[in-house]
Amino acid sequence: MPRVREVDPGEGLEQYIGSKVRDARVDKARAKVEGCEWSQSYLAKRVFVSQTRISEVETGDVPPDRDLAGKLESVLDLPRDSLVNLVRILEQQTVRDYAKPYLMRQEKAQLIHTAGFIVPGLLQTPDYARELLATGQVGEPGRIDSYVELRMERQKVWDREDPPWMSAVIDEATLRHATTAQLKRLLEAQEMPNITLQVLPFGAGFVMGTIVLLTLPNGSRAAYTEGFLTGNYTEAVPEVIRYQRVYDRYVACALTTEASTDKIHEALKRSQ
Repeated sequence: MPRVREVDPGEGLEQYIGSKVRDARVDKARAKVEGCEWSQSYLAKRVFVSQTRISEVETGDVPPDRDLAGKLESVLDLPRDSLVNLVRILEQQTVRDYAKPYLMRQEKAQLIHTAGFIVPGLLQTPDYARELLATGQVGEPGRIDSYVELRMERQKVWDREDPPWMSAVIDEATLRHATTAQLKRLLEAQEMPNITLQVLPFGAGFVMGTIVLLTLPNGSRAAYTEGFLTGNYTEAVPEVIRYQRVYDRYVACALTTEASTDKIHEALKRSQ
């Protein structure tokens, strides 16, 4: 059996998760479970990823997302949610404190109204998200890929049995900076019955930062605003109403959904 690289589980949560996966795999290898070697390559095939991905997980270099964590639990016979819950904790650690309550509420929101000068996170493509994160110097440069993976993980809200309804207003300048893949994603989103996109055209006003209004299943509401390396989450009714007025003004000045779709098509032609 190849020598296993030693990982200190006390070094960090990523390494702790990696050690649990590695130890469970090695235990199966030593017990010759199913008569297999239980190498990283064998485990990778069982959970439908590459051997390199398993190596990254076991060394703590790139922790698994929730989906991979769940598959590893099942294949390695680990207690249900033993890895998934650790990944959830790790996700919270990679998010700035001011955004944590917002992201927790967003996961359960029924209605999402947002306006901003970037594509909403729930509609971003990996290439666009990576460029944003790299440009904004968010977190450690060497972990950009894991941050992108986390952002894509949040988009699983669209796979819910009752996915949220989203209405988004995006500044026209956003289209000029979007990648080809991102523009195609916006057009796909525009075809979804529960998503409405409107473009705020040049000359119709300025979007200052990002505004998000959430309506939760119990009817309560919350607002989140974000700028460069700063943000604020509130459930105070006066503040929510204030941001609702700002959002309503953006909607009133924005193009219709049909005209907005035309603008996205125009931007797509320029990008190709």
